[in-house]
Amino acid sequence: MFKKEYLVSYITWGIIAAIAFLIPTLIFINSENYAQTWLLFLGNGFFLVVIAIYMLTFNSKRGGDVSTQTQMAAGHIATAIGIIVSCIAAAIAIAVFIPDVFSPGLSDKALANAPAQTGTGKTHGLVFFVFMCAVIGNICGGSFASLMLPYAAKRNQTKDRKSEVLNN
Repeated sequence: MFKKEYLVSYITWGIIAAIAFLIPTLIFINSENYAQTWLLFLGNGFFLVVIAIYMLTFNSKRGGDVSTQTQMAAGHIATAIGIIVSCIAAAIAIAVFIPDVFSPGLSDKALANAPAQTGTGKTHGLVFFVFMCAVIGNICGGSFASLMLPYAAKRNQTKDRKSEVLNN
């Protein structure tokens, strides 16, 4: 379905985006404070910036006139890989930094200052917040960059070529 020559760039930029998301996420997990939830959204912003940089480099490496379908497909594939890697890395980080997350009873690392609506789970919503930002937040950020930049970065916007990524 996809050209294999682009696969390395998808995986590379997806991993870079996941690392960019994970840095503030690790700080949030260690802080254990609901007031630090903004760090998760900062991670989503970093993810968006990395995907935007990927879209611009993808376009410039191919002469600045890549088809919009090719750019959108490349951006969404890199976004999907980044989301998968960030979810796996977040699960590992939660298991490492909150070792009693899988044991019965309340966790020692429950979110402090969390409102009552966040739930009464072991961590008072910490795991839920991390995974929702890793999935929904990164989908929104990566898709936004993947949908907007192919049209904005294209040099010749009067005509479009056939897709290079998808085998039609």
